Parts: sequence; structure tokens; C-alpha cells
Amino acid sequence: MDAKEYKYSKINDYIWQIAEDEGVYCTLVKGNELAVLIDTGYGKRDLRTFVENNISTPYMVINSHGHPDHIGGNHWFDTVYALREEWDVIEYFEDKKSRTYDLKEIKTGQEISLGNIHMTIVSLAGHTKGSAGFLVSEEKLLIAGDAFNEGLWLFNYGSLSMKDLYENIKNTMKLDFREYLCGHSNEKYSKKKLFSHLRNIENLKVDDSTRQTTIGFLTYCSKYIDANGKSEIVFTADKV
Repeated sequence: MDAKEYKYSKINDYIWQIAEDEGVYCTLVKGNELAVLIDTGYGKRDLRTFVENNISTPYMVINSHGHPDHIGGNHWFDTVYALREEWDVIEYFEDKKSRTYDLKEIKTGQEISLGNIHMTIVSLAGHTKGSAGFLVSEEKLLIAGDAFNEGLWLFNYGSLSMKDLYENIKNTMKLDFREYLCGHSNEKYSKKKLFSHLRNIENLKVDDSTRQTTIGFLTYCSKYIDANGKSEIVFTADKV
């Protein structure tokens, strides 16, 4: 498969959701002076060529978090950025072969000017301890990686507690945005949808009816739905 086989959805003229296999999306934000690629998927195809064929500016590559379906393509690039809190998570999940790229730090609160677009790095800790979000002020849009997927996982190395997740969602809702993007969808969600995650945590179901096995972990899957949307949180008992 070559770079031409990447498919993408235009959120607007300068924000694209790039699709990879198994419902994984990378986000490309194209300013008139700088572009930012958020996440690199599994890395099965030449993402670098695709990006460089579709922009006319310099660009940065940033990992929203360190799970394999978001860092697998890091090897296509020379430099990748992430919050320092996530560096050990990236190291834990990346291939054991020698790293071929330079990992550099971004910081919470850091502002990145893309020229006509401005982005602020925010902490979305929970799904992993160093999960980053990207607030695009002109669009009132939060690019959230896997922090607020409709189906949200809270287990495995680097994930925080349910209490941490709950507090993070409440803090995130104070930020100035109307909609958000996730790492496993090509549609925008209303900020109000985050209320369904809060209500799910408040009414968490941890019993035999919600017990299951997820990628080798004994987990629970608590589901909740209301007028704001649907929430499904998969977690291990130690996160409660």
C-alpha cells in the first residue's frame, strides 16, 4: 500500500481526518505558515509522503498519547513531539527496535501559531497520564485523541483512575470550545456529549453483567445513554 491509498474526511478546508485501518484516524491541521499532524496511526503506510504531498508549509508531528495505534507511524518522521508525562508510555508501547526519530517535548498551555490558525496544548489526562488535547481557537474545536472516544478505555499501562478521568472531564468542559474530534471517528461531537461520560462515571456499573475480557485484561464495560449521547467506558477494577 502506498501513500495514495490514504483516505481522509475534510472537517473543513484546513482540518482533515486521515483514515487508517481499523477505524484509526490521524488529524492534519493545515495553517498557511505551519501544519500540525496529530498522531501517526499504526504506521503501515507511508504517512510522511501523504502529508508532504498535501501541504505547502513546514509541519510538526505530535502524539496525542502513546498507544500503538497512535504512535506506530512515528518512524516515518524525523521528529515527534509529546507531553513529557507521556514519554514512558510511548516507550512502553513502541516497537522494541531502536527508535529512528527524535522525541521532543511540548508543554501544557503551549500555544502554536500556524499562521491563520492558532492551537493551544491542553492536558486530557485519564485514558493515559500524558494525553494531550489541541484547542483550535478559531474553530472552537478540541482535537481530543482518544481522551473522549464514545467507547473509552481506562486500563493498561499509563492509564489513570476513574476519579482522575472524572475531574479531567469537568475541567475540560470549562475550556472554550463547542465541538470535539476523537481518534476513532471522523465526525465532530458536541461538547454536551461529555455529560454522558460524567453521568456514566456517576452511575458506574461494576458487576457480573458488565464483566468481560478486553485484549487479555479482565475488564468491566459500563454503558450509559441520555439526551446528550452515548458513553461506554471499559476499565479494570483497580481504576475504580
